[in-house]
Order: sequence, then structure tokens, then C-alpha cells
Amino acid sequence: MWKYDSPIGTIYIKYIPSERRYGMYYDGVCWEACNTPQAEADNVYMHCTGCYEWDRLGGTVLDCPTDLSGWEKC
Repeated sequence: MWKYDSPIGTIYIKYIPSERRYGMYYDGVCWEACNTPQAEADNVYMHCTGCYEWDRLGGTVLDCPTDLSGWEKC
């Protein structure tokens, strides 16, 4: 599991065993899932997650990690 303390709150990337994918979680909701955690981190960076609160900030979050290495592994 990885976390990023974003301007809207903590965003997590967690493995979903039943789907064998990695989901983007915010506010207790899984907004989308990808085959790899790296792909999920890229979607967060690109603000294309399906989570309106996050996606609407596209281009305004200057310290958003550009890849998974910028996330905190938990």
C-alpha cells in the first residue's frame, strides 16, 4: 500500500486481491483500479481518476508525485 497526502486529503493505492489490481482510494471509496501500482500513480498524477475532488485540481497541484517513487510506502 502507498499513500500520498494530497491537498484534498490522503489518497491511497491499495492492492485488491479479488480483482488482482491496484485501486485508488480516497475518502473510503475505490475510484478506479489499474493492473499495476505504477499505472495507478500515473493516473493520479494526470488527474484522470474518476474522483471529481481530485481530477478538478488538474494542473494546480505543484507537488504531486510524478510516479510511484514519490509516494510513501506503508
